[in-house]
Amino acid sequence: MSILLEEEVPGVENVLELFERFLKTFQSYGAEHQVFNQCAEYESECGEQVSAFRKLIQMAPRGHNKLSQAQELEQELRLERDTWRLVASLYQDRLNSEFHDSEMESDEIWSGLDDVTSEDDLVKQLYDKNAIIRQAQLVVDWLEQRAADVYHDSHYSQVEFYGDAVAGWENTLHSLVSKKRGLSTDNVEQNMVTQMDPDAPNREQNRRLHPLEKEDEMRLLRSVFARLRCGQMDEAQQLCFRAGQPFRAAILEGWKLFHDPNMKSRTDVANTKESPSGNPYRDIWKTMTWKECENVQLSEEERAIFALLCGHLKALLPACRSWEDQLWAHLRAMIDHCVEKELRRCVNYKRQLQILPDEYWNQQLTVESIFSTLAASRDKTLIAQGRDQYRIIQRYLIMDDVDGLLEEMSSWLKQGDSWSVHLRPHMIRLMSHLALFFRRIGRGSCDDSIGSILEAYVLQLVNLGRTDLAAVYVGHLPLPEDQIRLYAQCLVMVEEQEESCDDEERRRLLSLAQDVGLDVNAIAKQVVIKLCDQGGMVQHVTDASLQVATTAEDERRIRSLSWLLMDPSMRSQLLIQANTLMRGYLLRRQIEAVKLTFQLTPPDTVAILTELWESRTGLTDLPTEVEAAVREYLCIQTYIDALDAFQEWFTRFHHSKPKKTEATVQQQRGGVSSQLSFTENLLKEQHLKQHQVEIQRWQAAVDSLTQSAIDKLYNVLLFPDGGWMVDSMSFEEENSPRQQQQQFLRQTCIPHAALLLCNVLTSTHRYSQCLELANVIASEQQSLYKVCSAEQLAQLTKHLRQSYVRLLDIGETP
Repeated sequence: MSILLEEEVPGVENVLELFERFLKTFQSYGAEHQVFNQCAEYESECGEQVSAFRKLIQMAPRGHNKLSQAQELEQELRLERDTWRLVASLYQDRLNSEFHDSEMESDEIWSGLDDVTSEDDLVKQLYDKNAIIRQAQLVVDWLEQRAADVYHDSHYSQVEFYGDAVAGWENTLHSLVSKKRGLSTDNVEQNMVTQMDPDAPNREQNRRLHPLEKEDEMRLLRSVFARLRCGQMDEAQQLCFRAGQPFRAAILEGWKLFHDPNMKSRTDVANTKESPSGNPYRDIWKTMTWKECENVQLSEEERAIFALLCGHLKALLPACRSWEDQLWAHLRAMIDHCVEKELRRCVNYKRQLQILPDEYWNQQLTVESIFSTLAASRDKTLIAQGRDQYRIIQRYLIMDDVDGLLEEMSSWLKQGDSWSVHLRPHMIRLMSHLALFFRRIGRGSCDDSIGSILEAYVLQLVNLGRTDLAAVYVGHLPLPEDQIRLYAQCLVMVEEQEESCDDEERRRLLSLAQDVGLDVNAIAKQVVIKLCDQGGMVQHVTDASLQVATTAEDERRIRSLSWLLMDPSMRSQLLIQANTLMRGYLLRRQIEAVKLTFQLTPPDTVAILTELWESRTGLTDLPTEVEAAVREYLCIQTYIDALDAFQEWFTRFHHSKPKKTEATVQQQRGGVSSQLSFTENLLKEQHLKQHQVEIQRWQAAVDSLTQSAIDKLYNVLLFPDGGWMVDSMSFEEENSPRQQQQQFLRQTCIPHAALLLCNVLTSTHRYSQCLELANVIASEQQSLYKVCSAEQLAQLTKHLRQSYVRLLDIGETP
């Protein structure tokens, strides 16, 4: 605990374990009949975290300034725990009811309710046959259990200590005894009651109890009402006994239903009888209690206690401060009204019952009207509580409006920060598992809403760094295309969040997707398409001599191709996406980026594609799209090889030629000094010979590089089967983005290759070969002149003219 208190936000990291634990529970109880075990486990896991937070808050020193978020989380998880408790309670009953009702005729449901003697028997049958009342009672029990949990954890649960006196109002009793003995002269005692019976304060209206009794009386009544609010009738009665007021415990007995077990069971041989229970004159007690509820001389708490037991909603509501209290009060009144109505309709009483006031019978409550009343309240605090997301979920659960709940939760995802309470990770977790629960039990037809909720949860998991958990939830999306899109989006987020997502991590994430039945190949393709997106139309740089530097974003795009290296069957997509990247880089003249892409693409890619296709189909000819991708890959490779060959020739030709020493220059000019010795002259001659050897070696290397550059540049110009960057057969729509890019590349790279070739030929004095290039450009077979602009043709013509002049100068025939 001390370590937790030292954290920036105490306890928050620990509670994030719920994401893993919920997934484990979800997978552990996968069968349909285990769905309520699943809910119970969810409730238990939230409860454990609530207890941990409670201990943390209690152990923290006063004034600790880091506990505000911990307290908020404790309250949030308490609400979630209670929500799962409500789900399990209500829907277990509803599913059982559907199964039970389907086996019974509608007339059978109400058979056996007439002419019943025992009130308790009737109400039990009413609860068994009337799902509305039974489920309303389940909600009441749930609300009372919630209140009991809060009451147990609150400070006020420790403030119920009364003395061991056997009599209540001991100060009043002491004063009366003292007065009778003539021992008291206190002026306060002059206006006190003269008798000690329970009705004395009401009967003697101008007199009151001893002033010291007021606080004790208020504490007792509040504690009794709190116990009743928690559904703890026995504890409330025990509290009255401990306070020395057994008459209040007796009052709490009056509402109980009468049951005489001897009326339907025969006595045994010993002629023994069982004791009846409940109040046979419950109608009289209820009538008198109703009147007491309207006695303004009683305190608010005392009237609320009476009102709770007799169904007087108007007198009960002032003591109910929260949204849960108000809902509980209305449901108690609704159940009381329905029970009383059935008792008076069906029980065969032997006497005339007391008539209840019209106000009682006018309380026609339904679950829908109760929530409408709460929503129309003028209490701003009550309205604010009713708008809390957890309470909205609970309202829909109680009303059994599953589709409405799914649509409401889905709408929260669209409202974002404009919603009064920002969607928190634990709220989205609750929403997602609720959606999965409803799907599993066959409730809810809003697949779109379920999909949007699961999608939000999956993205939340990725944001929290819990990508390992995402695949399972993605697998529960209704449509395969949504599964592919969402998981691909998750992997894109992982790639963008982590500076270096290595191959092992990529392989693991794809393996998790494969384990839950996702289409791994389609996902990897979508990831690469998203990461390699170059933003619409790629900018076209017309100056082919430029070289643009590679950016960090370009490196990330290239690195993303690794997602397609995980499985050999994805090599065709790898080739297509790599080509797309390289086309864009060539258009922007990012030659280094093209080379990096080549380095990432395995050199055996074409061989693997051919082998896989032949093993699968027995054919050697690849599909048209793959064949076009292979041809394009070879086109780009040919162009890059040509650029590399030219660059290597250019560097060797212009920057690596051996330089002459000063002595060598003088010797060649015949300026050898007569003053030099024989040894010095010999040394100079050796330098000259060494220089000549280096020149010969350099010339040989240049000749080799020159021929290589010429051959590789001609490979671009004379690329077979239609030309460089031209598909051998059509498989796309005309003027597609790819075809447009290929056309731009032809207009840029082919003239550039021709100019580089002219540069090599003229620099190496191969003027005849330079003039032969003119025939290649003008040939109709390749039609290279058609992709050259007027300016580019003018530059080529300039080189050709210079070569022609040089040939004439040296006396050769052009």
